[in-house]
Amino acid sequence: MDIGEVLDILENAKGDTEFSKDIFNSYEEGMQDDDLRKGRRDWLIIADIYNDRNYTQKFHLKNYLHFKLEDGLCRKDNFENRCYRYFNNSALILYTREIIFNEKKETLNSIYEKVKDYYNQNGKINSQSFAAKIRY
Repeated sequence: MDIGEVLDILENAKGDTEFSKDIFNSYEEGMQDDDLRKGRRDWLIIADIYNDRNYTQKFHLKNYLHFKLEDGLCRKDNFENRCYRYFNNSALILYTREIIFNEKKETLNSIYEKVKDYYNQNGKINSQSFAAKIRY
């Protein structure tokens, strides 16, 4: 699948999935953002300005892809090889798997539970090693 196809899917996609929204709000940036006003993640500041403070994984992914296109990638570049394989954010991975790769919620439930267990055991947010275990 190429980047352009992903952007086309996002045009009609919902903003979040049940799993991505819960992970974002309960463990990742959404929870952090209540405590962190300086040192905020760039995409949250951009969402404040351009998305009416609506912090969805759809906006996160769309924003990421547009930055990549501005930085030299092309719409025809392979999404998995040039973008997805570098994702470390669990909420974004869950969203991408359900919305972009069209994986069933039932299939993703075990991944969702694994993410919650990881964070409940004081796992680090955006861990490369953990993300590698849940990306595929």
